[in-house]
Amino acid sequence: MASETTQQLHPPLHFVLFPFMAQGHMIPMVDIARLLARHGGIITIITTPHNAARFKNVLDRAIQSGLPINLVEVKFPSQEP
Repeated sequence: MASETTQQLHPPLHFVLFPFMAQGHMIPMVDIARLLARHGGIITIITTPHNAARFKNVLDRAIQSGLPINLVEVKFPSQEP
């Protein structure tokens, strides 16, 4: 763990994760987010409301445990052919 002096000189890194919108990509991205947050990084995950709902419980638990993970939901327009 870094000392307070080191943390003051070097603020925590902020990672913005924008996974491909498929469940097979979201699961590893959530795992990476938790790992980076445990090591002192600040995490922002950008995803759609639909995908965010799939991982809400996992992310809520991580956030409640004190991990600095933020979720930003972006509505993507969709159109049926």
